Amino acid sequence: MIALRFDQLAAVTGGQIYSAADKSAAMFRGVSIDSRTLADGELFVAIRGEKFDGHQFIAQAIAKGAAGVIAQYDYPGLDQMGQNVPIVVVPDSHEAMIVLAKQYRHAINARFIGITGSNGKTTTKELTYRLIEALEPSAYRSPGNLNNLFGVPLTLFKVPGDCRVAVLEMGISTHVEMPRLVEIVEPDVVAITNVSATHLEFLGTIEAVAQAKLDLVRSSRPDVPAIINADDPVLMKEAARIRQNYVTFGLHDHADFHPDRWEIGNDGTTMVVLEGHRFHLPLVGKHQVYNLTAAYAIARTLGYDYTIVDTEKLVLETAPMRGEYVQRGGARILVDCYNANPENVKAGLAGFFAIGGEHRRVVVLGDMLELGVDSPRYHREIGAALAQYPFDAAVFVGPLSAETLEGAVAAGGNRRHMRHYPDAKACAREIAGLIENNDLVYLKASRGIGLEEVLRGLSDPGEEK
Repeated sequence: MIALRFDQLAAVTGGQIYSAADKSAAMFRGVSIDSRTLADGELFVAIRGEKFDGHQFIAQAIAKGAAGVIAQYDYPGLDQMGQNVPIVVVPDSHEAMIVLAKQYRHAINARFIGITGSNGKTTTKELTYRLIEALEPSAYRSPGNLNNLFGVPLTLFKVPGDCRVAVLEMGISTHVEMPRLVEIVEPDVVAITNVSATHLEFLGTIEAVAQAKLDLVRSSRPDVPAIINADDPVLMKEAARIRQNYVTFGLHDHADFHPDRWEIGNDGTTMVVLEGHRFHLPLVGKHQVYNLTAAYAIARTLGYDYTIVDTEKLVLETAPMRGEYVQRGGARILVDCYNANPENVKAGLAGFFAIGGEHRRVVVLGDMLELGVDSPRYHREIGAALAQYPFDAAVFVGPLSAETLEGAVAAGGNRRHMRHYPDAKACAREIAGLIENNDLVYLKASRGIGLEEVLRGLSDPGEEK
């Protein structure tokens, strides 16, 4: 974790210590941009955002134990901050944070892995970490999905000084972000899981999405190994415009890394064999096999060998709300509501209905966001896809998901088995009455819909909500 004196901080960022000059030799440990979660002794960076101005929370951060602050010259309230802690003033606090992150990245003698993609990048990051951790105890991965121009610097600040391998997720929604992320991280290995209809509101076409993701390759050093999905035709076509020497993964033998075999069990878990090594994956669906195969390709590209590892005993987990199982109200619920776009919803449905056993199956689908002008069409397509499966009940949440319901009805689905709610809170109030003991339930939506509210509505009596 980063630790620095304030006079060093001022030198690195090109700032000036505005107050408490006698404390310029004081140190901070760790960095925060959120006064609510700031830990004692951390540096608070006051960032001016679209909705909030972090400068308004400087006093709160200091009261909570901030060792000092980075603020902008033009904030008029600095005179009222007192002399209790050092305040380093700079022209742009976000840029100062990025400069500081780049400096700290160079101070760490580790190999950095950058992972991006439309779907599966967080799960691939988690699985990559688990595979590397089995052979490299001094490994680290970015927490949650801290993957943008704010999250990646915060991730870097948390990397331990003795780290040998750091696995970072790198996410974008516009054309300009990836080159800057690469500039900050300077990855030693890069991987792209796939491309699909995501962020079309900003990027326009799937080909444009591919090119934006491929900036991870284009902006990295020419000798950096690049790992891509051989089964993704758009990605492969666009990647060929940049260079030819890729490491590939996929489900078929034309890829450099591919499963010997894989199968989904009745318990909703997946067995995957890679180069003769058996892995027990507590996740379901072909898309999760892709995620594990991508992670294995990354680990093998780094030079790790699993001959001496009992791979079946590895604990392979993903981050919360990305395909995890929970038990609520007597039902088993597959919670996959951190992200949603047409491809990963279709993949999720296929995985959900591949789970064996005698269960009533209930699907809860919320809106897919940031799909641009074709959003209604994409939602109707999901409804048509759902209608091909034997669901017992389908619940649709959010204004756009009304199109999903109509698409399902038009494709032959029975409207009597479907309900629509305008938002997650309305659904949460009634969801318990729709679920029966031993049901198998699938929750899927974009993060902005907040389907975790529906999950709380399914809590057993006495459970914390």
